[in-house]
Amino acid sequence: MASNRVKIDELQQRIAKERKIIHGFQVMRTATGNQDIIRSCDSKIRDSEKTISFYEQSIRELHESVDQGSSSTTPSSREPPVDPRPTHSAHSSHSTSYSDQQSSHATLVPSSPGSKNSTGAKTYSPLDLIKYDTPLTAAKIGRMLHHLEFKIAVENQYKNGIEKMLKLYQQEGDKKSRSEAERKRIESNQKMMLLTQALKRYKNLEVTGIKDDDAESEERKGHPRRPLSGALQITIASAKDLDHAPLTSKKGITESIVVVKVEDTPRARTHPVRNDRWNEAFEIHVDKANELEVIIYDRASSAQDSVIPIGVMWIRLSDVVEELRRKKFGLESGPGWVTAARVKETGSGGELMNLPPGAAPAGFAPPDPSVSSGQAAGTSSDGVDAWFAVEPAGALRLQLNFVKSNVRKRPYDTGGLGRQGAVRKRKEEVHVQNGHQFVAQQFYQIVRCALCGELLYNASGMQCEDCKYLCHKRCFTKVVTKCISKSNVDTDGDEEKMLNYRIPHRFEPMTTITPSWCCHCGMMLPLGRRQLARRCTECPITAHADCTHLVPDFCGMSMEKANRLLQEIKTAKSRQSTRMSSHSPMKPSTEPPQSLHQDVGRLQLSHTSPPSPPAGPSSDYHQSQSPGSRTSLSSHPPGGFADPSRHDRQPSSGPHMPRPLPAQPSMPPSQTGAGPPFPPFPQPGGNEGPVPYPPQPRPLPPQPSQTRPDFSNPLALVPSHSSTPPPLPPQVTSPVKSKGSRKIGLDDFNFLAVLGKGNFGKVMLAEEKRSGQLWAIKVLKKDFIIENDEVESTKSEKRVFLTASRERHPFLIGLHSCFQTETRIYFVMEYVSGGDLMLHIQREQFTPRRAKFYAAEVLLALEYFHQNGVIYRDLKLDNILLTLDGHIKVADYGLCKEEMWYQNTTSTFCGTPEFMAPEILLEQRYGRAVDWWAFGVLIYEMLLGQSPFRGDDEDEIFDAILEDEPLYPIHMPRDSVSILQKLLTRDPTRRLGGGPNDAEEIKAHPFFRETNWADVYGKKIPAPYFPTINGPMDVSNFDSEFTKESPRLTPVHSQLRPEDQKEFEGFSWTAPWAQ
Repeated sequence: MASNRVKIDELQQRIAKERKIIHGFQVMRTATGNQDIIRSCDSKIRDSEKTISFYEQSIRELHESVDQGSSSTTPSSREPPVDPRPTHSAHSSHSTSYSDQQSSHATLVPSSPGSKNSTGAKTYSPLDLIKYDTPLTAAKIGRMLHHLEFKIAVENQYKNGIEKMLKLYQQEGDKKSRSEAERKRIESNQKMMLLTQALKRYKNLEVTGIKDDDAESEERKGHPRRPLSGALQITIASAKDLDHAPLTSKKGITESIVVVKVEDTPRARTHPVRNDRWNEAFEIHVDKANELEVIIYDRASSAQDSVIPIGVMWIRLSDVVEELRRKKFGLESGPGWVTAARVKETGSGGELMNLPPGAAPAGFAPPDPSVSSGQAAGTSSDGVDAWFAVEPAGALRLQLNFVKSNVRKRPYDTGGLGRQGAVRKRKEEVHVQNGHQFVAQQFYQIVRCALCGELLYNASGMQCEDCKYLCHKRCFTKVVTKCISKSNVDTDGDEEKMLNYRIPHRFEPMTTITPSWCCHCGMMLPLGRRQLARRCTECPITAHADCTHLVPDFCGMSMEKANRLLQEIKTAKSRQSTRMSSHSPMKPSTEPPQSLHQDVGRLQLSHTSPPSPPAGPSSDYHQSQSPGSRTSLSSHPPGGFADPSRHDRQPSSGPHMPRPLPAQPSMPPSQTGAGPPFPPFPQPGGNEGPVPYPPQPRPLPPQPSQTRPDFSNPLALVPSHSSTPPPLPPQVTSPVKSKGSRKIGLDDFNFLAVLGKGNFGKVMLAEEKRSGQLWAIKVLKKDFIIENDEVESTKSEKRVFLTASRERHPFLIGLHSCFQTETRIYFVMEYVSGGDLMLHIQREQFTPRRAKFYAAEVLLALEYFHQNGVIYRDLKLDNILLTLDGHIKVADYGLCKEEMWYQNTTSTFCGTPEFMAPEILLEQRYGRAVDWWAFGVLIYEMLLGQSPFRGDDEDEIFDAILEDEPLYPIHMPRDSVSILQKLLTRDPTRRLGGGPNDAEEIKAHPFFRETNWADVYGKKIPAPYFPTINGPMDVSNFDSEFTKESPRLTPVHSQLRPEDQKEFEGFSWTAPWAQ
């Protein structure tokens, strides 16, 4: 508190100084008749008034901090200051506002004295922060400090290069090239002066200790932004408050020119004008560009070749696109649609009405882009029209618009729902270095190499998939420290042990004043965020608070120095080994003693120990896909059947280790009429039938207790763990069929129709010749599976099918059999003819009762998956089928992930864009809470008939998920709003269902207050709707785009190698009841 009072006194002194400056310019203004001087004085006065306003707001925040500190330590009779974030009291703990969760990400408008910040305060977008009329805030100052530091560093490198070229031209005697290089050097020096002047101004404005609310927001929104391609439409209107270059003579006239650069390449240039008004429009076609730079030059009419830069500004194209997206989708509060906090304030609790498709309840209307309040903020119908701040002084009015090229538009209009395929990241080459899994990454922000400390100017580098260590491509081979997540990495020749250097850093919290970078992940540290930044008191390194435990104990030694020492040690050992071998050529051993002891140990083990079982499954790191470029699988089959083109690589467990028993679901042991219309699913691998492809072993889930299986139960799944390993079963290389078993194959089915198609397979309706029953058969091409390294994914999908079929879960699709031919593999699945929920919600709006009915059944399906260590990762209306009795079936297990118990995490980028959780988009490690985020999006769509996060393409949808707050009808029931905002909480640890109790947390929510879960599981609750068909062969509930095709398999001309065919050995399986 004492430090805050010192800061308050300092700010008051600054305010007094600014008032004196204002008084001085006012006196100067009255003493002259020169219009240029008057305009300059007016500009300086406005700048000082903005500065005073910022200082006064900072003082209010510091006073609030002091008052809160005193009220927390000493009781007071007066009411304490109100925190802008509502407290979680007992009566409101059950319905924490979504906006409360995100209030720390809002940048508040400076308020008048005595006013309080609220959740409805103005929020500034990244584009707003560079607008001239935006008040000074900690976020704006911090952003400009970061940006100017980086621009100065780049310009410095550019100037050094020009000077080297100038010396070279002088030596060669090339006068023309030397003259051009000299001109560029002078211009670079002048630009450096502008940048330095602007940086000095912002440093003088900085106030340490003031909360930078934009810091966390920038981290949250810091997902990689891909370069944009398209048509940039820019109109340069006019300028004001510029600091023009002084005239060299009394008769001279200054002309101003504006040059537009895209990625440092001049693309447009205005005509020279004398009154700062141009009104010139340009259309610039850009290809994979990130930033637009606008430079204003002054040119004396007497010197046609001499131009002087007087102002510069930068605009990120992604910020322009984001502003246009906000305007188009009406994400500012439209009439009748408000945030969750506003719904709580209204206290409305009425039920939504049952309305026809597209209709809105009385009292509210969907957000309408045409009436968006974003227009008042400077977004016209043709783009963004605003005054943008020019550094170091002045403003430039621009009209900006950007039309993307080659964009796959979403197949629905604003507010509608449409089918979407999932996305996933292609696997990229992984470079292993001391346990680090380095992959090439493209960065779209200012990053610094954690090894050599230089900035990544080409924005391309190597990053560890697990610990996020970042460095140049040339530097990753020099990393001497192990990845912290790989404590069991082979330590033979361990570099760290060679160095024998163990001096830990002494980290302490720091308030970042100037731009600093993390010594581990290479990202910028947030300015003014003391709780998020750390500095070593013994050496000059800085790091994020979350990265300090990843920093090696090399205090006082740089990574480069450690690498040089290591190379010297290796060279010395190599020379010593060579010298020993030359002196003792007849000695059998020239290895280091350590290696010799290890070999002896291995020999002893080979004589005294029996062969150990194969190693268990590899770490989750090796299981997940490597990041890379995202691909969109647009040909997503309807009807909820799995898209054959989507698989997430899963681990292949060893075949001889015991498999633990998953936690049993808390459901009734049996229900009448709850199972599928075929016999019970026995245990795969039980005594009732052959099992050519047994379930794979898995490590014991981290649960408090493990119930042993009941071996008297014929459906007992696996043997229990014991203190001694079980005897190893014999190796099975081909299916062993009993005498009475029947082999299922392609000849047992007649294909009737195509239900869906993917990139390398189909889903087809087929009739079993023997029984006449209908089945859905998913057909996958082997060559594509091999080419994309998806063998383990396919095996994992089969295991998930067996898990879903194991207990005849009423809301999961069952498996009849799976078999293979020379070119394809086949999954024979239960056929559900009622269509998917996407089809039905497009036909008519769901009533609240109907939406709650489906949500309850989906909840039990997800709970069963989680109880068995499986996360689903692709929940959406397309994947939920409707049976003829009105109940749902969750289908498509292509993106499921095994071994995902509580607190287990993975990092694969996959899912359907509208349903992907923020932690997936940010490429963080995530757990089963991602399913509950998707569950929240699903409930929102079923209740309101539109997606909470919308955009024209994937990038816009991802931006909406990370930045926007969902809007709700003002009369929406509070319980519905409450469960949605708790499920759509961006922090997975605070998300409903994200704790150890998983689905039980959601079941206990008031939204499901009247739900009897035993009745739901037993299908005892009457269905609100029953789909109808004209006959068993009727496929009208599936997309006619596919059903009109001929039901035949396209020929495959490629032929697999024998070693590739071996990858599918043991894949075939048939349910014992189907023999």
